[in-house]
Amino acid sequence: MTSVAIYGAGQLGTSVAALLSRNPRYDVRGPYGRADRATALGSGVDLVIIATTTRLRDVADDIEAAVSAGSNVLVSAEEAAFPFVVDAQAASRLDALARRQGVSIAGTGVNPGLMFDSLVLTMLGAAPAGCSIHVRRNVDISKFGTTVLRRIGVGATEPDFAAAVERGDILGHAGFPQSMHIVADAIGVEIQRIDKVLRPVITPVAIDIPDRFRVEPGESAGVDQTYTAMVAGKPWFVAHFFGHVDLPSLNREPSDDIDLTNGRRPFQSIKLRPGVGAQVGSSNMVANSVERVLAARPGWVTVAEMQPAHPAPHRPPPEPRRA
Repeated sequence: MTSVAIYGAGQLGTSVAALLSRNPRYDVRGPYGRADRATALGSGVDLVIIATTTRLRDVADDIEAAVSAGSNVLVSAEEAAFPFVVDAQAASRLDALARRQGVSIAGTGVNPGLMFDSLVLTMLGAAPAGCSIHVRRNVDISKFGTTVLRRIGVGATEPDFAAAVERGDILGHAGFPQSMHIVADAIGVEIQRIDKVLRPVITPVAIDIPDRFRVEPGESAGVDQTYTAMVAGKPWFVAHFFGHVDLPSLNREPSDDIDLTNGRRPFQSIKLRPGVGAQVGSSNMVANSVERVLAARPGWVTVAEMQPAHPAPHRPPPEPRRA
């Protein structure tokens, strides 16, 4: 039986614990809150899932503790999907520690982890070299918790939104540079820079978000953001995310689109209707990534290096062969 400890007792950690607990191959411990950090990270289980926050700097010490105890680590933090673009020194140190310990570290979810990287790379497998990429998501964010909604910018006036973006308090949806670098690293493309546009979606009417808070007229009910990765002086990868707490009021539906362009000519497109759900998709991606993290090479790995995520068989793993 595979032992899995879950650190983070919020929405994601709780749902992942419930999903894994249904499978007899897993011995699930937790989800643990911050008061039980030492138990969650230091028990030496086969895998620790860290489902707490977004930034690498806020989870680096937790990753180090779990790896030092001999555990593989799966992190939901968006910046952990490709940490070398955030803090190369910290990422390299943790990568080296994991290699010495013979365990793996990986960051994954839906965004990053699937829509802007894994699916893109899969499509590029049937495309000629040199294609440019455009990914667009319309996402219902109404089920996110208060902390995540505030980080996205929901409830801020336009001036407050702009000021908070400057301070780094409002991130919109994080992880786009990580996804872009995962794809670039996999196919050997050098990104010159990534341009970012982050705008609030101001509501003219009040919107109640049940069990959380009320968005007043003149405040942001969502975010409209675009990241553009430049290669050889031209846009190579455009990532667009539109998240809102009441998509139907805007006559929008959840949707995901990936377009590949060969030169100036459209080459291939896929459309997902409805789009991958933000909460259920992330929970399933984390739960369904346990086996591929355990099977990965030692060190910090990206989704480009691992097998695709899929549900594990609902049976105990086979007993190891004996001589």
